[in-house]
Amino acid sequence: MSEQNPAELAAKFVNYTSKHIFLTGKAGTGKTTFLRNLIELTHKKAVIAAPTGIAAINAAGVTIHSLFQLPFGTYLPKAPAADGDHYNQQYNTPKSIVRHLNMTATKRKVLTDMELLIIDEVSMLRADLLDAIDMVLRYIRRNNSASFGGVQVLFIGDLHQLPPVVKSTEWNLLGQFYNSAYFFDALALQNNPPIYIELEKIYRQADEVFINLLNNLRNNEVTAQDVALLDKYYKADFKPSIDDKYITLTTHNNKADTLNRQSLEELKSPSFLYVAKIEDDFSEYAYPAEHILELKVGAQVMFIKNDPTGEQRFFNGKIAVVTSLRTDTIEVETEGTREKIVLEKYTWKNIKYTTDKVTGEIEEELVGTFTQYPLKLAWAITVHKSQGLTFDRAIIDIGSAFAPGQIYVALSRLRSLDGLILTSQISGSGIRQDQNVSFFSKTKENQENLNTQIRTESDVFLRSYLLQCFDLAPLDNYVYEHVHSYTKDINKSAKQKHVKWAGQLLKDLTEVKVNASKFLTQIQRMYEVKTEKGMAALLERTVAAENYFNPLLVGFSKRIFERMELVKQDKQVTAYLTELLEMEALFYDQFKKIRKATALLSATINGSEFTKKDVNALLSQAERAAVMEKVFAVPGKLDFTAKKTKSTKAKTTVVKEKAPKVDTKEVSLELHKEGKTIAEIARDRKMVIGTIEGHLAHYVAKQEISAKDIIGSKKLDKIMKTIRELKTMQMNPIREHLGRDYSFGEIKIGLAAYLAEGE
Repeated sequence: MSEQNPAELAAKFVNYTSKHIFLTGKAGTGKTTFLRNLIELTHKKAVIAAPTGIAAINAAGVTIHSLFQLPFGTYLPKAPAADGDHYNQQYNTPKSIVRHLNMTATKRKVLTDMELLIIDEVSMLRADLLDAIDMVLRYIRRNNSASFGGVQVLFIGDLHQLPPVVKSTEWNLLGQFYNSAYFFDALALQNNPPIYIELEKIYRQADEVFINLLNNLRNNEVTAQDVALLDKYYKADFKPSIDDKYITLTTHNNKADTLNRQSLEELKSPSFLYVAKIEDDFSEYAYPAEHILELKVGAQVMFIKNDPTGEQRFFNGKIAVVTSLRTDTIEVETEGTREKIVLEKYTWKNIKYTTDKVTGEIEEELVGTFTQYPLKLAWAITVHKSQGLTFDRAIIDIGSAFAPGQIYVALSRLRSLDGLILTSQISGSGIRQDQNVSFFSKTKENQENLNTQIRTESDVFLRSYLLQCFDLAPLDNYVYEHVHSYTKDINKSAKQKHVKWAGQLLKDLTEVKVNASKFLTQIQRMYEVKTEKGMAALLERTVAAENYFNPLLVGFSKRIFERMELVKQDKQVTAYLTELLEMEALFYDQFKKIRKATALLSATINGSEFTKKDVNALLSQAERAAVMEKVFAVPGKLDFTAKKTKSTKAKTTVVKEKAPKVDTKEVSLELHKEGKTIAEIARDRKMVIGTIEGHLAHYVAKQEISAKDIIGSKKLDKIMKTIRELKTMQMNPIREHLGRDYSFGEIKIGLAAYLAEGE
């Protein structure tokens, strides 16, 4: 195997081994690009998760807590010592999580089918949360012997950035089980640590002196020369000219909000307000941009997305100045150019993972969208929110109170030292990294060792994958359990009439399983011969096995489908039809696994890449869709698996025209007019309260309903007064001024009322 760059090597470890991987790299080395490319190409069934809502939206994934249905708070792998000081502290254990684990069949199938779990922004992931993920996957997948229930995990992030948050009271408990709060100290990884791969080419900086300084910061090797170098950029009372386009990096939200608000107020031009369009389910805690964006001509702004047109006119973090505003148009001029850009709105997607009814593959389902101009005021930003951004000029104002890694995060946002201003001096002791991170960094293997390791691990993976795909024991066990579920009186259960058919199905499958077990022994024996001739013989035998087993599996699927047609002649059989459908899906999954195993073996022997496109080419989705359309149909209904919806309209036998899709906001409006509270509407519609508040705020802004009827005149008056006093439409400073008695939803409705008045 020739020398490969770290990104190629990481992709090989993902696609052709089962090892966990930690992919890291200095800011600007291309971690986000790697993730995007991997999802496009990997042949594995992959799911993306992240520790926070905003991180999940930006990674095009879901939150860890929603995916694994985990409660917030401390997780302990077992109950703490009886003599410990923990009696007033709440914590979760495996027993308490399993007791409240009420997953839908769809979510269970996603976790059961998943082959690759990608966790982005892993610097924020706590060790106890990772152990909770491990516990849930072992439980759901019924595989307690393998870490994460046999799922490969790819961790992406930079541990030299912001650390996981742990309160001192939480650490009193966690310290009994963990060396540190970082993910790499999770118990799940102690016997199966991740392969450490670092992307080393820096795309953000080209200044060698600056790169060396950042490297020393990361590696806890800061020298006196480094401190002296930083001291050159110390200017305590620096006040930039408005034309200099500096952005201030600070530690707290309120400080950044205050700087932005004051700078906006200094501009004499009128304000324009741009309200985001929120559709369906999109939590306000995951809003990727301002809900109400207030701008003036001359305002310094920052792009929060790369140019979606591909023309690279701007990138995430690029500074610009607003040059023209109208009610439906924003024009800006980017830093360093005279080019004016008329912006288009961008739509962020909130997704959830589900499985396709026809193919059984994991897919994304859109559950909500957030549409807004991809801009934010940019005289100031917090260090935390600056992660992933790139600036040409920055004033770093972090004083003496900061977490390990914040100095590195702040400095690494810059392209070069030429754009740096420090408003507080930084001592050598103040920029040390966390010792646990430094120790873990030393586990990184050199390139030569990784190249050797991937050859070994690829062999292990391919052998294991072949054995797994031709192993019919799990399928046989499932059918065995199904046969033993026919326990009702034949006069009271339509299902019971088919018990003999089910018994014969099991008998025939068990005979096939015996032959499959013999082939597993052949694979193990033939895999020992690693010569070119030996591998060619293995491929020939595997192709023959596929040609033998897959027609039999197709035959079993056909028998189940034929039985379902008989079952449909009885009434009240939806539950039984669903059982048969789930059982057939397992036969189809086994069929797909065998096809994929043979193709993967062939690609490996021929030295060719094996991608998602190759997997899709193995199956005829159109043919499967045609078969399933007939399977789903029952008398009087096109799809017996479709969820029932309540309807007050009389039933009709002929539908001449498809009814237009009802605006989800209108449904909330009608329920509000019926006198229901926001909490009642959210409960009835199975949505979060913030979504319903957003729906009603839309109609408050249009003056169709009164804000007073929703939040009361006292609260409304206080919110309106605060907006006028602070001269801002941003919710965070308004909330800080009003206090916790006012929810973000109430403030959102107050802002809508303010907009309705046209002030």
